[in-house]
Amino acid sequence: MKEIYGLNLFIRHNIFGNLSKSLTSKSSLFWTIYLPSFLLTFSISLLIPILPSFIKQMNVGVGLIGLGISAVLIGNMLFDVPVGLIISKQGKKRSMFLGTLLMIAFPLLIVINDNFSIFFILRFFVGGAIALWSISRMSYVAHLVPVNNRGRVLATLGGVHRIGMFFGPVIGGIVGASLGFNSVFILQSVICFFTLFIIIFIVKEDSDLEIDMDTQNEIKLSFFNLIKSQGRVLLIAGSAAVVLNFVRKSKEIVIPLWGTYLNLGVDEIGLIIGAAAAVDLIMFVPAGIVMDKWGRKLMSVPSCIFFAFGFILLPLSNDVTTFTLVSLLTGFANGLGSGSLMTLGTDLAPKLNTGEFLGVWRLMGDMGAASGPIFVGQIAIVSLSLSSILVALFSLAGAFLFIFGVPETLKKVKD
Repeated sequence: MKEIYGLNLFIRHNIFGNLSKSLTSKSSLFWTIYLPSFLLTFSISLLIPILPSFIKQMNVGVGLIGLGISAVLIGNMLFDVPVGLIISKQGKKRSMFLGTLLMIAFPLLIVINDNFSIFFILRFFVGGAIALWSISRMSYVAHLVPVNNRGRVLATLGGVHRIGMFFGPVIGGIVGASLGFNSVFILQSVICFFTLFIIIFIVKEDSDLEIDMDTQNEIKLSFFNLIKSQGRVLLIAGSAAVVLNFVRKSKEIVIPLWGTYLNLGVDEIGLIIGAAAAVDLIMFVPAGIVMDKWGRKLMSVPSCIFFAFGFILLPLSNDVTTFTLVSLLTGFANGLGSGSLMTLGTDLAPKLNTGEFLGVWRLMGDMGAASGPIFVGQIAIVSLSLSSILVALFSLAGAFLFIFGVPETLKKVKD
C-alpha cells in the first residue's frame, strides 16, 4: 500500500505537476482559463432550447415554466455574496472544483426527478454552483494575470463566453430533438466531468498564485470591514456596473420587440440579431488590446455612448434596413464593453479579499441584469418608444459614472 501511495504522489507531483507548470504559463491561458470557461458556458447553454418543453412535461402552467427557467438566475444572484465568502475560506482552485462537481451532480439528479418543486430547488442550487465557479474563476484570473495583461485576457474570456452561448443552444436543440431531453442534461454532466479533470491537473494551486502577488502592504479584512473600506468604490463603480448590465439585458428585450412592432417575421428578427451578435463577437480582441494599452474606461465609456445612440435611433427605424443598422450598432456597443466589467472588478478587488469583493461586485451586476428586462417590459406596455429612450438615458448615465466616478485602474501599472 505504501508503494502504491508513493507512486500516486510521484505521478501527481512530478508528471502532472510539471504539466501544470507548463500549461499555466502566459502562453497557455487556453488550458487554465479559456477552455474550462468555454466548456462550462457551452454546457450551461445546452439547455436553453429544451428547458421550457422539459418543464412543461411536469404538467405545470406557463407561469411556473417561467419560474422554473428563472430558478438558475435567482440562485446565481442570491449566492453571489455567500460564495465570495466560501472562496475566501476554501481557496480558488478548490472552489472551482466544488462548483464544477455540483454542476456534474445536479443535472443527473434532475433527470431522475419528475416533480417541479424538486426541479426548482435543484436548478436554484445549480445557479449557486455557477456563481461559485464564475467568481472563483474571476478571483483566479485576478491573482494569475498581471494588471497590464488583464484586459486582453478578460475581453477574450468574454468572447469565449459568447462563442459558448452561440453553439450551446444549437447542439442542445439537436441532441434534445434526436435523443430526448434527458440526454441533454446527461451531456451537460459529461462536459462538466471533463472540465473537472482540467481543474484538478492543470489549474494552479492557490499557494502558487499567491507567490506572484505583492500583498505586503495589505491586511485581510472581515466582510463587514471590507464593505466599509470599499463602500465608495462599490457604490460608484458598482452603480456603473449595474447600469451597463441593465442596458445590455434591456437590449435583448427591446430589439426583438421593435422587430415585432415592424411586423418582421421571427426568422428575419433572428437573422438580424444573429448579425448583431457576430459584430459583438469580433470586437473582443480590439477591446482587450485597448483596455490594456490605453485604459479600461476607454472601452466602457464608448460602449455606453454607442448604446445610447442605438436606443435613441431605434424608435426612428421604420423598415428592415434601418432596424438592421440600429441592431448592428447595439451589437457593436456591446462588443466594445467585452470583458470590461470583469476587468474593472478584478482590478479594484483587494488582493487579500478578492473573493468577497467579487461576490458583491457580481451581485450588483446581476441586479442590473435582472431588473433591465422587468423595467423595459413594464414601460413597453405604455410605449415601446418610451422604453427605448429611457434605456438610452440610462446608457448616458452609465457613461457619466464611468467618466467622473470610476477610477482608471490601468494607471497602477508602471513600465
